[in-house]
Amino acid sequence: GILRVWDIESGECECELQGPHDQSVLSIYIIDNNHIMSTYSDNTIGLWDLEIKDYDKIYDSNIISDFDYNDYDNGDDYNDYNYHNSLSSILILNANEAVSGFTNGKLVIWEIEASRIIRELIGHTDRIISISKLSDGRIVSSSKDKTIRIWDNSNNYTQINELVIVNNREIKVLHILLDDCIVIGDYDKSMSIWTKQSDKYTRE
Repeated sequence: GILRVWDIESGECECELQGPHDQSVLSIYIIDNNHIMSTYSDNTIGLWDLEIKDYDKIYDSNIISDFDYNDYDNGDDYNDYNYHNSLSSILILNANEAVSGFTNGKLVIWEIEASRIIRELIGHTDRIISISKLSDGRIVSSSKDKTIRIWDNSNNYTQINELVIVNNREIKVLHILLDDCIVIGDYDKSMSIWTKQSDKYTRE
């Protein structure tokens, strides 16, 4: 559960960051020069302040109460939201917004500082594998349901701008290139590149 901050030039460790628990660190994301975010194996997310060398907030994505989607309102606290599943992926959108993906296929956009839920994106039917962002701000999500969905940020992320179906292949990893080409790695050890043509992505 320890994070280490390194000086690239000297190769020296500047400090160690110890959270409130001893769970394994799964991933680290840079927000700005003074803040980083980390995810842990106990389904929590840590927000770290590098100036004080301590954690600022801990967000809990575990099941803590029964939840009825019909009673959900935008603005609910991220820590109180029940997904009935575990956190599987996260992407920092900007200095104050992030999007989390869960094993039940849901995506949630939330405010980092206020831990307030902004919007839930529903479309995937299985575990979110990865979340990326195109140069124009659209969110690209891949799922175990063998699809890639591109969410339109110009309409509050409420519409699926495009849908790419990966024929009978389970996606392992997704990466966005500088020209917004989408590179997909499959569990059958193959790789494919998708390019945008006439507002749709097609496989090369």
